[in-house]
Amino acid sequence: MSSLPSNISRISTTLQAELLLSHTRGTQTDLLALQRQITSGLRVTRPSDDPGVAGGIVNLNKVLGRYTQQLSNMNQAQAVMDNTDLAMSDILDILLEAQSIASSQVGAGSSAETRAAEADIVDAQLDALLTIANRQYQDIYLFAGSRSHIAPFVATDNGIEYTGATSDLQADLGALSELGVNTNAANALGALSERMDSDVDLDPQATAATRIVDVNGARGLGVLRGTVNLDVDGTEVEVDLTTANTLGDIVSRINDAIDAIDPTAGALGIAGPGFELTANAGHTITISDVGTAVTAADLGIDLTAAGVTVAGGDLDPQLTQLTALAALGATVDFTGGLKITNGAVTRVVDLSTAVTVQDLIAAVGAADVGVRLTISEDGKSLSLRNQVSGSTMSVGENSAGTTASDLGLRTFDTTTALADLNFGDGVRFETGEDDLRINLHDGSQIDVDLDGAVTVQDVLNAINAAGGGSVTGSLASDGNGIVLADATAGADDFSVVALNGSFAVQDLGLEQNAGAGSTITGDDVARERVESIFTHMLMLRDALASNDTQALTEAGGKIEADFKAMASVRAQVGVRSQRVADLVSRTEDMKLQADSLLSDLRDADLTEAITRFTQLETQLQANYQASSMLMGLSLLDFLR
Repeated sequence: MSSLPSNISRISTTLQAELLLSHTRGTQTDLLALQRQITSGLRVTRPSDDPGVAGGIVNLNKVLGRYTQQLSNMNQAQAVMDNTDLAMSDILDILLEAQSIASSQVGAGSSAETRAAEADIVDAQLDALLTIANRQYQDIYLFAGSRSHIAPFVATDNGIEYTGATSDLQADLGALSELGVNTNAANALGALSERMDSDVDLDPQATAATRIVDVNGARGLGVLRGTVNLDVDGTEVEVDLTTANTLGDIVSRINDAIDAIDPTAGALGIAGPGFELTANAGHTITISDVGTAVTAADLGIDLTAAGVTVAGGDLDPQLTQLTALAALGATVDFTGGLKITNGAVTRVVDLSTAVTVQDLIAAVGAADVGVRLTISEDGKSLSLRNQVSGSTMSVGENSAGTTASDLGLRTFDTTTALADLNFGDGVRFETGEDDLRINLHDGSQIDVDLDGAVTVQDVLNAINAAGGGSVTGSLASDGNGIVLADATAGADDFSVVALNGSFAVQDLGLEQNAGAGSTITGDDVARERVESIFTHMLMLRDALASNDTQALTEAGGKIEADFKAMASVRAQVGVRSQRVADLVSRTEDMKLQADSLLSDLRDADLTEAITRFTQLETQLQANYQASSMLMGLSLLDFLR
């Protein structure tokens, strides 16, 4: 508190005036600060008021801002999840009604007329289902996954196509790792076919452009970048590879270090799936790890070369969209192209100008046939998925090419398991009995027993072994299917018939009669179907319309399975929603604590401030009176 000194009368009048003015100003400054606190309610309104406290206030404001944003994200996520849950509830209601229709129309009390009428009801349910599946909340499509800005389903002449993502839209909710806030129809509605993973390892080779993050490393643990030790003919240096991004960067840095010691010593190069180290005649080059580091081991370059070339470890590069087709270790015919059929649409995808894997993916997408080409999860091969519900997909060869087989994408190939044919129903044999008979033009008959056959190649082997050259079995050179060729001559028909009650002829697509022709081309029984809610509802509608009780029973069973699967996904969304609700409660508590601490630092104690303000007013008034008395003294005052 500012006050007048007791010895003020013993100094000069000028200094006396300055002291009085200084103390008055100090009191006025304190009054102004208190007035600002009382008016604003804040003890600290600018950094100069209390620098230490001001720093704490800034940090707490940042924390509060983060909590506020997280709460906003959480509330948004909660709302999206609630709307997703509601949409799933509506879908479950439709499935329950459809299941009830299927059950009621199987019995003998139903007729073709009643089933046709129910088919119209199911058709209306399909329209409602499509509307729900494209439902939005605040411009977020609930079933589009991470591609939440576009409608996930499009009705086409070929079926109902899913264009959404296979992963959910993620939100940053602070304490939790990113959490999916909607759902994707690939998971919730089964909107994509099962992933058809190629069984061909395309074995991408290492190139200078290969990114370090895209290799599994010589130890299979990725690459931990750091510093390696380089020894050239006894001279050692350390080479920092910490910031290297590509295999080409590794080569450049190590070769620069070699050249700095002796440009004639040798070099590190890229060959096959990794590196190779060459030491010219009369030179020895060693690359090793520094201390306990593992960079050289991960890169497969912990090598010593003495006048020779030494191959490094296999880095196992992964297949990426940037992988050059020229770097593929597998031999692929890209000139033939892929013949893709989906429903009534057939396209030949020209891959002859493709340069990278990304070009392959783009070419298949540009064909607009409702097929999605991706890189398999293990990063070694390609995968195909049908995204059109209500149609079936197949991939075959075009004009005797081998592209589909080379890429491992042919749906009806020699390696195709018989259990996967006919949408997973497989091929039905008669154990211990011949399954089919081939009638040839010369009147001879060939009986074939398919016991033990597991793949399509096993079937071809059994036919060719039984035929003894009279008949040969192979795959179609264009499209798909088993092709039988009759090498005999005569007036009898060339045909295939079933034996002993076996369904193998039917299940292999060979239930045909070539008559005078010498070739039987079987049906494509290896087509891929999207096992989605839409597909099964379409199956139900068509079964009712065609009065097919067997198909009706099958559709009803699949819809029942869809109901259970959807209920499971809905439960998962509910679990996520509860996690968010719990996090909202905890975050609000933490925000309240931060608000309280901020108030302690920033807010003024109004009672104390007003009391002190009153005291300073009294003091200021006393200062004015004392100053008036002191500064108003004359010579007569001293003579009294």
